[in-house]
Amino acid sequence: MDMDGRRIEVVNDVHLIESQGRMLLIHVDISFNGFLRKWGVGWLAVTKDQLISWRYVQPLSIEDAVSGTKVSLSITRKQIKELPPEDLADALEGLSGNQQQAVFSALDSEKAAETLMEAEPRAQRQLIAGLHDERAKAILTEMSVGQLADLFSVLPMDARNDLMAKLPKELAERTIAVLSEHEATASSFMSSHFLQMPPQTTVAEALDKIRTAGIDHEEASYIYVNEPVEGMLIGVVDLRRLVTAKDETMLKELMASPVVSVEKDTIKDDIAQLFAKYHLRMLPVVDEKDHIAGVIHYNDIMKGLVTRAKI
Repeated sequence: MDMDGRRIEVVNDVHLIESQGRMLLIHVDISFNGFLRKWGVGWLAVTKDQLISWRYVQPLSIEDAVSGTKVSLSITRKQIKELPPEDLADALEGLSGNQQQAVFSALDSEKAAETLMEAEPRAQRQLIAGLHDERAKAILTEMSVGQLADLFSVLPMDARNDLMAKLPKELAERTIAVLSEHEATASSFMSSHFLQMPPQTTVAEALDKIRTAGIDHEEASYIYVNEPVEGMLIGVVDLRRLVTAKDETMLKELMASPVVSVEKDTIKDDIAQLFAKYHLRMLPVVDEKDHIAGVIHYNDIMKGLVTRAKI
């Protein structure tokens, strides 16, 4: 893996020379010829070798990972964090056990949680098995209830119970509810992080509030518009529409109404049907007076269903 903008190549062969009774690595060959030689049919080569001097090759260097200790990498944590979690998960799945644990240990808790959820079930089990208690707790608390349920569903019962004990009581209870009941309700998946503004808010004001709110980009998919006096949910504005509107435009001029929403006791299967029907990224959860109690993210419902279907 290369983190510095250099070319990434597959090494098909290496060039060695003998010197004073030792074999020295001089070049790597990235041409298809190297692949043919590896299979004993090098005489089929129809192009020139593509040799790169070993001095310019920078492989990922990883010390053997030992449980409970830190490892050193030839790349910085900052550089690793810049990689998408999907790419990191793919890379981890191709590494051996010690290498896998070493790279995973270099990630901060948030990045580790994101990468863990993108990994295949087999890799998830391997990565979780190598974590010490404090590290596991830090990663697990970065996950939503739906993500925890997806992860725990692929773990052996002993590992699941051990990890469940590391969660805060309220989070553990909500996760157990999702795991133990096929018809888990909206309240189990609900997040309290969302944007809510009155209808007279202008686009310029809304954008300024979003920039200063300190929320993750996933939480800024929609602005929910609430009635100023009673606080009832009356509309929703897609962020993509907001950024293309004029600064002086008010949210009430942009909002879609009525809002597709669910109640706290709506079961998971019904929530999934709404996501599939309306292609939303979030669904608001409302109480009996149409006040927003929280929101449910698409991934916490739909991605979990896909994951379980594959297992």
